[in-house]
Amino acid sequence: MTTRERYLIAAGLVLGLFIAGLIFGVSRVVRPEASAATTEEMRLSGPAAPKGASGSEGPTVSLKRYPDTKRDTNADTNAAVSPNTNTGLSSKTTEPAASVQMTEDEQRSIGLQTALVQHRMIRRELLAVARVEEPETQLASISARIAGRIDKLHVDFTGQSVRRGQAIAEIYSPEILSSAEEYKLAIANRKQLAGSSESEAISGAEELIAASRRRLELWGLTAQQIDTIATSGKPQIDLTIYSPAIGIVTERKVTQGQYVNAGDVLYTVTDLSRIWVKADIYETDLPQVHVGQAVEIGSDSVPGVKLPGRVGFLEPMVNVQTRTTAARIEVSNPGMRLRPGMFVQVRFAVSGQHALAVPRSAVVDTGTRKLVYVAKGNGVFEGHEVQLGSVADDYYPVSSGVREGDRIVTEGNFLLDSQTRISGGMTGMFGGSKEFNAQEATSEAPKFKVSFRSDPAMPQGGTEPTVHVSVQDAAGKPVTDAQVQVTLFMPAMPAMGMSEMRAVTTLAASGSEYAGRIKVPTPGTWTVTVEVSRGGQRLTSYRSSLNAK
Repeated sequence: MTTRERYLIAAGLVLGLFIAGLIFGVSRVVRPEASAATTEEMRLSGPAAPKGASGSEGPTVSLKRYPDTKRDTNADTNAAVSPNTNTGLSSKTTEPAASVQMTEDEQRSIGLQTALVQHRMIRRELLAVARVEEPETQLASISARIAGRIDKLHVDFTGQSVRRGQAIAEIYSPEILSSAEEYKLAIANRKQLAGSSESEAISGAEELIAASRRRLELWGLTAQQIDTIATSGKPQIDLTIYSPAIGIVTERKVTQGQYVNAGDVLYTVTDLSRIWVKADIYETDLPQVHVGQAVEIGSDSVPGVKLPGRVGFLEPMVNVQTRTTAARIEVSNPGMRLRPGMFVQVRFAVSGQHALAVPRSAVVDTGTRKLVYVAKGNGVFEGHEVQLGSVADDYYPVSSGVREGDRIVTEGNFLLDSQTRISGGMTGMFGGSKEFNAQEATSEAPKFKVSFRSDPAMPQGGTEPTVHVSVQDAAGKPVTDAQVQVTLFMPAMPAMGMSEMRAVTTLAASGSEYAGRIKVPTPGTWTVTVEVSRGGQRLTSYRSSLNAK
């Protein structure tokens, strides 16, 4: 082999190694998981396989790991379970109802109360805010029947009351003046022909009188005005205009000295002896309102008085901004008790319904669903999701979730809900731990009687009511030389975004009892714990509840 051939072979080997390395590097970049699987397979297979417990060589293990793309979780789970095992799993997972178990002492400490689910008559009260408006059917316009100049206004401001037949203005019109003179001449001509034998002339004079009188009547002159023109010796320059309607002047469109044309509106008059009340009805309440329905109207201007009325019309359109429809109610308005522009409250008479119902206080609304807690016996309370209707008389009609005869929690349910969300059950701090209660039961002998009260009984949140505690020994004698500490506690409520709250105070002896002030941070149901000790030695403890509004 020549030197040149050696160089060629060496160059070929180097080039081959370079190409092999390049291909290997590209494959790791494109499919790193395949390379890892190959590496692991090589590491776990071969002659270095582990021996069994008896010392003999076990079978060669070949383990491959592939990427978890589009993996069926249920298939992996089922594959990991023995085929002989009955798992009872369903392809569709349902969230279990939250439940909690409490002793009687725990229930008393949170003020827990229950009620039976039963059918009842639910009478819903539909209230709506309404506004008083002018009745469109009671509007009247007073217009000029002839052109002329307004020489005088007897009604010269809006809001003034007018009667039917009342003089409201005086107008000068050359046309009326000339027609009045024609009427007088026709009467004089008829008088001259009184002794004439020409019947045709007399008939023509009568017809001329009738035509002149008819013209004056069409221009709005009354019979009395026409008779005055006939008997008066001087010309009638101004014509008095009388109101043809009764009501309140809501618009004045003329001033004294103004020239008007025939047909120009001088006044707009509204009769407010009957008015319209327009109530805004939300679209969800529309099925309960109908034409002819009786209503009661209350106003701050007439406290204690309920004005009866009936729905006369429901507007066919819904306001896109307020999502309401106006219900028009016609109301008699003697003495102008209601005036346009007022806001009033309308109470609609809605017929009741007999339905399965739960108290409003029993429902915990989480925002996405509504829950009630059902007493299952032995201190167990289980959360049930319910389907509810519209609230009425502080009750919800319920269509599903509970049955008649179920006993549900009506007070203390928010505390139940908050604790089940925290830990799935009551915490020891809250008084629900069985070990916690057992310790108290064994350490406390019934040697003392403790009572607790607050003044006022239901304080306002954020105030400092006075609390009183009395302690008596087994013989009923007051214990006045003890140290008494009162603790208010409210657990965290994640559903309402509230953290745990606590307030502590030490009471001072006051006669045969102990008294002091304590801050109630917020409204709600508080757990009260009274600790009684003497000389650093614990005598007894007592639990109660305090409702703050």
